[in-house]
Amino acid sequence: MKKWIVYLAVAMTASMVSPNAFAIKEFSEAWAAIYAEKSTNDGFKKLAMEAKCNVCHIDGENKKKHNPYGDVLEHDGLTKKNFPPAKFKEDLEGTRKKVEEILKKIEDKKAEGSDKTFGQRMKDGLLPGGDVKGK
Repeated sequence: MKKWIVYLAVAMTASMVSPNAFAIKEFSEAWAAIYAEKSTNDGFKKLAMEAKCNVCHIDGENKKKHNPYGDVLEHDGLTKKNFPPAKFKEDLEGTRKKVEEILKKIEDKKAEGSDKTFGQRMKDGLLPGGDVKGK
């Protein structure tokens, strides 16, 4: 019995001190609806499907670490703290519209050292933050 109490205490402590991860299903769905699903470029659609979370994150890295696109999104307010999953359940369309505003706002921004904006990369059939591994 004591063992279970210790396990429960550790689990509760870990859940309270763990920072919110950036990625949530609703962000991915909103991005896919705005960019991948509306694209006429089959190669871009395929890249987006392969990349999944790595549109913003880096494969094999801690999910707190983002590629340049994910960094800019987070800096501009697309965080789980600002858009918790419950907010999507309360007002899916309104919340998606706010997420879309942030996504559209950063289309004209560039990753440091890049000559193309995130929007131009996507128009050219490339993922905004790097390859399918998020690099």
